[in-house]
Amino acid sequence: MAKNQGKVQLRGKDIVGKRVLLLGEAGSGKTALAARVLEELMLLFAPEEITVIDMAPRRIGEVGGRLSDITDSTKKVKYLTPKRVYAPRFMGTSREQVLKFAELNRRAIEPLFNIFVRRPTRILVLNDVTLYLHAGELKTVLKSMRLAKTFLATAYRGSKLAEDRGSGISNREEQSVKRLSAQVDQIVEIDRSNTASDSWITRSN
Repeated sequence: MAKNQGKVQLRGKDIVGKRVLLLGEAGSGKTALAARVLEELMLLFAPEEITVIDMAPRRIGEVGGRLSDITDSTKKVKYLTPKRVYAPRFMGTSREQVLKFAELNRRAIEPLFNIFVRRPTRILVLNDVTLYLHAGELKTVLKSMRLAKTFLATAYRGSKLAEDRGSGISNREEQSVKRLSAQVDQIVEIDRSNTASDSWITRSN
């Protein structure tokens, strides 16, 4: 699957016309990288050409954190985010509660994809798409992705949040991310051994 691999510096101009997926552990810097790329995209395109769907919960320790917490760019673009998002595996204390939180997230996030589908923009940025994929359908994400000329998404991949109280959402998440990875042009995985530097591991499909 991988054609090349190495350390890179991802820039806004590098993703124009591409579908790019940022992967990493909780607290690895996915959202910070997406925020910087968003700021650079705004130097290249008008704000009305950019939609951001931010699915991340409010920050709890290393978990969560929205783009609006990092960059004021979200005030200028079409910024869509639910009023409340849960961190199912972090907040849930039972299988039933984890599944309940995942479903509540799906209900809150899915209408935002519908808004984009009705009025798509040239650029689409998704933050923490895995929060939707715990209970939502990948086809909803792919439909939106295909309507955009440039697509950037962050997704969780790691081991810190593997415990899901027997709900199965971790396996569903893993499988959905694998399928999404097969549909993008480039996968950028933050190198957890070198998170202090401005370097990532990149693979091109």
